[in-house]
Amino acid sequence: MKFIELKKRVAQKTEPCYLLSGDDQFVISSAIKVFEGMCQLPEMNLIRLTAPTAADIVNAALVFPMMSPIRLIVVENFEKDVSDLKTYLSSPSPESVIVIVSPVPTKNLSGISDKLTVVDCSRQDASVLTAYIARECASGGVSITSSAARLLIDSCNRFMTRIAVELKKLISYKSGGVIDEDDVKRLVNADAEYKVYELGDCIASHNGEKAMTILNDMLGDGGAAGVFGMIYSHFRKLLYVAVTPSDDDVKRFLGVGDYPLKKLKAQAKEYSPKRLKRICDELHKVDADYKSGLIGDKLAITTFAMHIVNEGK
Repeated sequence: MKFIELKKRVAQKTEPCYLLSGDDQFVISSAIKVFEGMCQLPEMNLIRLTAPTAADIVNAALVFPMMSPIRLIVVENFEKDVSDLKTYLSSPSPESVIVIVSPVPTKNLSGISDKLTVVDCSRQDASVLTAYIARECASGGVSITSSAARLLIDSCNRFMTRIAVELKKLISYKSGGVIDEDDVKRLVNADAEYKVYELGDCIASHNGEKAMTILNDMLGDGGAAGVFGMIYSHFRKLLYVAVTPSDDDVKRFLGVGDYPLKKLKAQAKEYSPKRLKRICDELHKVDADYKSGLIGDKLAITTFAMHIVNEGK
């Protein structure tokens, strides 16, 4: 189920074992809070286990809750044999709820996949994030324009973890006013992944001036080698998306979720597969020249960008 469905679903019925997975830690933490809200007398009925054995989890789950509708067991870093837990889940305690936190599900969990209720804690849709931003602004005594909210979401690459931090900064800065796009541009440092996508848009549209502005910004944030690696990886992903018809194959090979895949597909459409192949070939050549000392790191990146921006489709 999606995270947004969780509160309603658990209010109707709780399952014996949940798996929280996804790439947004803020959403995972929010999901845990939903379960914690159901647990009374947490000092007695809320158990947190780190790197436990399956037997540790089962023993915690077999204890009857004290003056609470549920006993909650939150499990992190569980990578051991699941045999004991599998046996338990065939006839679980109706009063205990096990919540396993694994942003990327570990291999051992495949042994109990049919016993898990999976909660998708990936980056949320724009509508969910926009509603969250509006609520937080209202509680902070400020308002935000729709364009500023969209820019904040994009700059933070839809990670609610970052949005929450940056939003607090913006609310404090405006102190009762209206947050606009200029405020977001001034105070929010765009996510590196967002900058790579933005650079990709500039290259697709042959906008050399903006491409250089983005590149200089990226180079100011980190080392040239790291920036080059991100750009190289991004265009290889675009090429793979462009020539692979199956979304499931793309997600499995690239290790991406629905939202990153959606962004990659949208940008890949701005290029022909032939042009993406030329870009990747050029990146490979620049990478070899840089590593062999024929060209400096920053010059390698800027030379590549200007060459690709100015070439035809």
